[in-house]
Amino acid sequence: MSSNSPSMPRLALAHFGDAWLTRRFLHRDEFRHPARVLDEVVERGFNALAIDPFPHLVAPRSDGIVIDRFELTGEHEVEVMPRRALAEFAKLAAQRDLKLWFSSRFLPDTQARRSFVRRPRDFIDVWSHTLEWLRHNQLLDTVVGVDVCQHFPMPPANHGAAQAIFRGHPLNRLSSLPGWSNAVEERVQHFLHEVPRALKSVFPGILFGISVSGATDRHIRRLDTSELDFLDRHFWLDEDPRFALVTGMPTRELMEGSAIAGLAGAVQGRLSGLAWRASRHQWQRHQERQLSQFNDFCRVRRLEPVLGRGYVHVPPHWHQDQRFLQEVSGFMVRSALALDVPVITPGYLARPQNPECWQQDAWLRDINDTILGTESRQAGGSA
Repeated sequence: MSSNSPSMPRLALAHFGDAWLTRRFLHRDEFRHPARVLDEVVERGFNALAIDPFPHLVAPRSDGIVIDRFELTGEHEVEVMPRRALAEFAKLAAQRDLKLWFSSRFLPDTQARRSFVRRPRDFIDVWSHTLEWLRHNQLLDTVVGVDVCQHFPMPPANHGAAQAIFRGHPLNRLSSLPGWSNAVEERVQHFLHEVPRALKSVFPGILFGISVSGATDRHIRRLDTSELDFLDRHFWLDEDPRFALVTGMPTRELMEGSAIAGLAGAVQGRLSGLAWRASRHQWQRHQERQLSQFNDFCRVRRLEPVLGRGYVHVPPHWHQDQRFLQEVSGFMVRSALALDVPVITPGYLARPQNPECWQQDAWLRDINDTILGTESRQAGGSA
């Protein structure tokens, strides 16, 4: 992290992703009333939101023409107006003193705009225009950090860049899973140098970095990360293959859409909780070791460690064992605080589209107070 970079504030992060814009319609309408949702965010003790601002859609086309109506495809078949919506949402967040954390999946649309975000200068261009749009609306100071692309450089989020880096079809995940060649490392390194360096020169008050999962963490560690301000590591309990096997997670995708998906989900959801309780210390040691190694790496590289997403994968049809989810989240939060990690989420499922978790408002308030140190300050003030 450069000595000229701003300091990282302590954040209790709710991860809304693209849902703040895509889930406003028909039966997926949890964000139909964004002001009400943001009030709920404040009530639950969060002080920051991670959202996908759709930079590839907010930015003008290569010919300079600005468009603000797009039809998303794939799992998100909905018409959106991201430029107007982003300014409105950022204004509502600013009114509630909520900070924004940006991270994009570059969702597909009928104009295939994500296919044009392939080179470092393309990332620089779309993010520059997005941040300039907020500056134009006097809302730039709501943004704390920018993860230039989720799980860089892996597909599917890095659709265009993955094709350029791995020289294969971006939807072919297998093209990017084996060990990286020297040529691949050089191309990734070019992104890690050029993109944050250029963006920081124009937006010095914002922190820039990338997010990684277990699949890319070991590769990124081999490269020069000196231009990055932070590294956001997404920790998942089922990254431990032993936990994945005992809970049947390898069969998850096979069950999707099948006639027994509901039954299998109910069984697997309960299995996860039982497996956790039966060998809690084993799983905790694994997670703690992974977190400690990540934190040590960040400290040596002078990067701010961030836990912006995690900690249990729960597909929609799974039974949600709230006690299990809360125990895992509580353990990860306490472990991260012991290492002085500044940005922590209480859990990926703490969002309105997961009502079983979102409605645990008292628990969310307590764990966010712990992340922000509010409890100790209140105790000191009342003593």
